Amino acid sequence: MNWNHKRTAAAAPQIFPARQLAEVGARLDRDFVPAPRVAAKAASWPAGVSLLAQMIDACQRCDAEEVCSDWLARAPKKIATPPAFCPNADALKRS
Repeated sequence: MNWNHKRTAAAAPQIFPARQLAEVGARLDRDFVPAPRVAAKAASWPAGVSLLAQMIDACQRCDAEEVCSDWLARAPKKIATPPAFCPNADALKRS
């Protein structure tokens, strides 16, 4: 028997920032998958892969992961504006 073994709490569910970003976008009726090019026009949203990459990076660096998870668990399925704590709120409002 290992007497030094400490009891640990159940592991918290893993948080995936990009998945949370996609969920917020879905609630705002934003599509994170670029549409196919039509008549030589670039996809309308996101404005480019670099914008999406910047948004994912901002989400991954965010310190409000648990707040976001809690918000997603309680927020309605359709929203008009992103949550104020979101580092991507401005970009989501513009899109």
